[in-house]
Amino acid sequence: MREAIKIGFCIAYDWYLLEHALPLIYTEADQICLSIDRDRISWSGAKYTFDENAFRALVKRIDIHAKIKVLEEDYHLPDLSPMANEVRQRNRIAEFQGEGGWHLQLDCDEYFQDFKGFVDYLRTFPNTGRTLNICCPWVTLFKRVENGFLYVDPGDKNMIEYMQIATRHPIYEYGRRNGFFNVYTNFAIIHQSWARERAEIQEKIGNWGHANDFDRDSYFSFWDELNQRNYTTASNFHFLHPAVWPKLSFIEAETIDEFVGRFRSARFPELSGIDLVLKNSLWMSRIRKFLKTIAGK
Repeated sequence: MREAIKIGFCIAYDWYLLEHALPLIYTEADQICLSIDRDRISWSGAKYTFDENAFRALVKRIDIHAKIKVLEEDYHLPDLSPMANEVRQRNRIAEFQGEGGWHLQLDCDEYFQDFKGFVDYLRTFPNTGRTLNICCPWVTLFKRVENGFLYVDPGDKNMIEYMQIATRHPIYEYGRRNGFFNVYTNFAIIHQSWARERAEIQEKIGNWGHANDFDRDSYFSFWDELNQRNYTTASNFHFLHPAVWPKLSFIEAETIDEFVGRFRSARFPELSGIDLVLKNSLWMSRIRKFLKTIAGK
């Protein structure tokens, strides 16, 4: 029996980016849940603007096969931190979509390069009952500049950032992350993330799950001053773990859709077949953990 592909999105002020994200995954999806706070309040407890009519019209236009359900609940409990509220929402999506099949969680600003290929990969993945995550390379867009977009360039295959995207056992502990064994792939996801208007970035960093985790004003000033002439000076600039983002690169593009299309020819590092075998080996993982333990003594 074919396993269902169940996709959940956390929706907030940037719902309009679904116009780019949903068409890329709609055909291969069996269920799509759009989860949104019923009071239009963020995980941090701040009210955000939301165009109800435009949102409903977008869903109606895209959902030609009635795959989409909108889940509206309270995801801004005052006694929880922003991250705890995010985790609670993600776990509620999983509960709402029910047991069985592959559960995928995406954000409105994440665009798959080859979703059909990813789904084909999932459906050939053996079901042993083992708890694990399927991870995808995360290509973070950092800023839209005069003639295109700046994106985080890992430079080396060992510096690629991955996000846990799919699992048969949806349990979320920190954002989408948990302690399950991770299986890595080359199915890249473009994450629009920071490549937005100035006012929206200010709203984003004040209301997302990491709102209390870094110096927002200082980091915003750094982002705000970047342009097409000085971006090469940025190094080790991730807001939580600096070395994760070593440098920026540039692709000329007028729109986000044009960037997604042009990124296919970018020199973004990729794992070889042998790399994937070694990285996804349970025994190699145990050896690496053992060696780290020894080194730490």
